[in-house]
Amino acid sequence: MNEAFTLANCFALGGGFLGALVVSDYKRYGIVLTLTFIVIGMVFAAAVTEYYFTQNHPWLFAGVGVFAGMASTSLLDAFKATAPKLAEKLINAVCNRAEKMIGDTDDRQK
Repeated sequence: MNEAFTLANCFALGGGFLGALVVSDYKRYGIVLTLTFIVIGMVFAAAVTEYYFTQNHPWLFAGVGVFAGMASTSLLDAFKATAPKLAEKLINAVCNRAEKMIGDTDDRQK
């Protein structure tokens, strides 16, 4: 557990949170999707900083995390714009998988 949440990784997660929060547009996407984008931005920031930088400079992780968090929403929008059919298939696959995991309410009533 200590290896997963080092000081540098926590700074990267915080930077990703701030970056994704800055560019979030909850009026356009709604609260749930905005929160999902923020979580994706945090994970993206932690992944990018962990891969490219050493753990010696946690402030660097925070700074890069902000920009990675800001870019995550734009990357998802660009993916949806360039490949709408693939994005739709991906979203449907994830939703179907989630419904199977939690159980659909219509199936319980039958």
